[in-house]
Amino acid sequence: MNLNQENRKPVENSRREKLKKEKPLVYEKIIKYIDKEAKGESTAMIDLCFDYVCNMKCTHCSNLSLTKKDRVLTIDDLKDFSRQADEMGLAQFTISGGEPLVFTNLDEIIKALNPEKFHIGMSTNGLLLDEAKAKHLKSIGLDKVKISLDSIDEAVYMETRGQAKSYQKAVQALFAAKDAGLQVCVQTVISHQNARTEATEKLAKFCQENEFNMDIMVAKAVGRWEGKEEVLIDEEDAEYLLQLRNKYPLVNRDVFPTYGRNNGGCVAVKKNLHLTKYGDILPCGFIHISIGNIFEEPLKDIIQRGLSIKHFKEYNPVCLSGEDRNFIHKYMSKFYGKLLPIHWSEVFTEEDFITK
Repeated sequence: MNLNQENRKPVENSRREKLKKEKPLVYEKIIKYIDKEAKGESTAMIDLCFDYVCNMKCTHCSNLSLTKKDRVLTIDDLKDFSRQADEMGLAQFTISGGEPLVFTNLDEIIKALNPEKFHIGMSTNGLLLDEAKAKHLKSIGLDKVKISLDSIDEAVYMETRGQAKSYQKAVQALFAAKDAGLQVCVQTVISHQNARTEATEKLAKFCQENEFNMDIMVAKAVGRWEGKEEVLIDEEDAEYLLQLRNKYPLVNRDVFPTYGRNNGGCVAVKKNLHLTKYGDILPCGFIHISIGNIFEEPLKDIIQRGLSIKHFKEYNPVCLSGEDRNFIHKYMSKFYGKLLPIHWSEVFTEEDFITK
C-alpha cells in the first residue's frame, strides 16, 4: 500500500505524547500493541452502543432490524466489561448509538468505562455539542469526538441528514470540541457515488486546514442500504481515497496503516469490535453476525472465537463489509431480511474456521 506515512508521523507522535501525559496507563497499553499484533492477538477498539435512541433519521443508518431483547446493558455491565477489556490489554472504547448526547446517563457511562485506563471516544452528529458540553466531557475523561459531516457542501449534507440547521450545528461542534482540547474527527460516509468528487476533496482540504482527522467510513449494503451494492466503492474509488490520503495526511480509512507500520487491512475482530445494546459482540458494526454475547460468556472467549474464523484472523487488504464482494455475497447476504444480529453458527461452517 503506497501511503506517505512520513507526513502523518508528526501529528500522530504529538497525540501519543499528549496521551502519555494525560493518561499514562492507557499509553502503557498502547505501546504494547506491536507485540500483541505480532502474537496474533486482538488490539480491538471496542465500539459500544448503550442505546439506539437518536435525534436524526439518516438515509444510511445501519441500526435497523435489531432484535429487541429483555436483557440490555446496564452501568454495572459496562464496569465489568471494562475490567475484562483491561485484563486483555485493550485500551480504546468508542461510545456510539443512536446519538450518545441524548443519553441521560452519559456521564455514568463514561465513568463506568474507567477513563484512567481507556482512551474514550464518542461518535455524534454534533447537534447537542456546544462549548460548555465539550469542556464538561473532556473534564470527565472523554478524549475524542467523531462528528458526522458527510459533505462540506450544506445542500449535499442535508440530503442524508435532512434536519434544519443540523449542518451549522455540526460544524460549530467541531470547533467547540477542538477548543475544549478534545481530539476531533470528521466522520464521513463515502459511497461509489461520491468517492471521486470535488466535494470529497473539499472536505479533505477543510479537515487538513483545521487539523481535524477525516475518518472515512465506506458505504455498506446494510441497514437502509441493505442489498444495494451499487453504493459500494470499487477499486478505482479505493485508489482515489489512497491518493487523497497522500495529499491530505489527516485523511484516514480503517484499512490504512497507522504510525508508519504495515498494519493496515480489514480491522474486523483484529482491531475493531462492536458491542450492541443487547450484549452481542459483532466483528464490526456493519457485520451483523454475533460471535458471542457478554451476558453468556467472557469477552476473552468471544474474541478467541472471532480470531478462529479465518476471514477475521487472516489479513485482507480491503474492508470485508464494504469492498469484499465475495464475503458480502457468501456471508453477509445470510442476514439480509432477518432480525439482527444472527448467530455465527447460522453463517459459518467448519471450513470457515482455522484448524491447528
